[in-house]
Amino acid sequence: MQYLMAIDAGTGSVRAVIFDTKGNQIAVAQKEWTHLKVEGVANSMTFDTQKNWHLVVWCIQSVLKEAELEGSDILALSATSMREGIVLYDKDGEALWAVANVDARADKEVRFLKENYVGIEEAFYQASGQTFALGALPRILWLKNNAPEIYEKVATISMIGDWILAKLSGVIATDPSNGGTTGIYSLAKRDWEVEMAIKVGLKVDIFPPSLEPGTVIGNVTVDASVLTGLSTLTKVVMGGGDVQLGAAGLGVVKEGQVAILGGSFWQQVVNIKSDVVPPKDMGIRVNPHVRRRTFSSRGDYFFLRSCYALV
Repeated sequence: MQYLMAIDAGTGSVRAVIFDTKGNQIAVAQKEWTHLKVEGVANSMTFDTQKNWHLVVWCIQSVLKEAELEGSDILALSATSMREGIVLYDKDGEALWAVANVDARADKEVRFLKENYVGIEEAFYQASGQTFALGALPRILWLKNNAPEIYEKVATISMIGDWILAKLSGVIATDPSNGGTTGIYSLAKRDWEVEMAIKVGLKVDIFPPSLEPGTVIGNVTVDASVLTGLSTLTKVVMGGGDVQLGAAGLGVVKEGQVAILGGSFWQQVVNIKSDVVPPKDMGIRVNPHVRRRTFSSRGDYFFLRSCYALV
């Protein structure tokens, strides 16, 4: 029998889970991680890629041991992660800088964008369904303003789940359901909207391929195989946003269906048609679903506030 592995990079921890091909859970391994507050940088929450990669490797090794399986037993694997967390890479594909989803260091950049580009947030929201609150543009602008030596080296961007897949396969890519939460994205095209980066003076050549969830992006590399115990025959498959994949796992993929998913954040999501225009008051966040032609609106209940939707 062959098996599948899922790796979930959540807000509070990372876990690796093995399933059989009938969907039965076989084993799980989990480690909590701690996001770093940068001294002197208010509301910062850095994602420590070096330390956290060791935790990912530990989870992979441990879940194989727990299941009493060999790496060659894993037919394919994928990853999901907290949405909005981003990783920036250099030209060699090495992680330069990363932040967790609730990093809020870029408040001054948000204010700058609103004051110097009147109506920009509203215009970008109509295309992306995202506000600046958890978006990537203000954070990248913060990096440009405060650490220009790092910003100049940036060659690629991805989400945190994508970073795990890149470490395993050597391929950097993203998908609409997770990449869409950067706000540098088009709901209609299910692809990057580079004009947004041009508008605010940021690099425009850093956006990797946007692939649909379920796309095979490669195999586990030799280096990753030696490190984790996985086989180089194991397929690496594009994943997506944790809430959207969770909704799909519950069968919430049709228009009008609703789900509430719990974790570090509790979130209510409702599926809407992909041709629904985001509301002008920006009262909900509209994210691409893992299923084409459906959006998801979602409401975060971490502090019993804010609102969300899925497309």
